[in-house]
Amino acid sequence: MNTKNLRVLTLFVVLVIAIILIVSCVPEKPSIRSRIAFISGRDGNAEIYVMNSDGSQQTRLTNNPASDGSPTWQP
Repeated sequence: MNTKNLRVLTLFVVLVIAIILIVSCVPEKPSIRSRIAFISGRDGNAEIYVMNSDGSQQTRLTNNPASDGSPTWQP
């Protein structure tokens, strides 16, 4: 492989890596129908619930005598 081809290949690889890094750093747009996880003690102890971002469709996810807490989302 001659020097010119090696330079072109190196530039191509650097550009591909730069594009991958730029795309991976762009934050995702939030969903229009985002969901919120929260804790409520409305049944006498802490339980985990989810709801739409507008407050509708509140749904209890846990139901046990122990207090539940620290809900988190994972993709």
